[in-house]
Amino acid sequence: MTNYLLDSDILMDFFKKKKDLVRLVSELMGKGTIATSILSVTEVRAGWTLDQARFFLPRFYRLVKIEDINLDIAELAGKYRNEYKSKGIAIPTIDTLIASTAILNGYQLVTRNKKDFPMPEIKFYDF
Repeated sequence: MTNYLLDSDILMDFFKKKKDLVRLVSELMGKGTIATSILSVTEVRAGWTLDQARFFLPRFYRLVKIEDINLDIAELAGKYRNEYKSKGIAIPTIDTLIASTAILNGYQLVTRNKKDFPMPEIKFYDF
């Protein structure tokens, strides 16, 4: 059984009912556990009105497991920020935290934004 961490871009399009993403998420649910970072909750919620949030949030929470940030994830994310900064590559904190969540919890990252996650340890789900 494989576990998948859905990035915010995937979730946003899923909730916009884009057919290819509805199909993808349904397919992944049949293959294993789907989850998202607590940080993606913030990004997805920011795109909804109050009425949309009242409707979608309960469904969102039933759909995916929400992964919290812990000390190990925070430390690894800080390591990545420092490492890539020294190479002249600026990676937003949120992306290093999502990457660290995927890596430390054994998830395949499901995203359309692979360029935002240059860490070689990340396993991506190709679709």
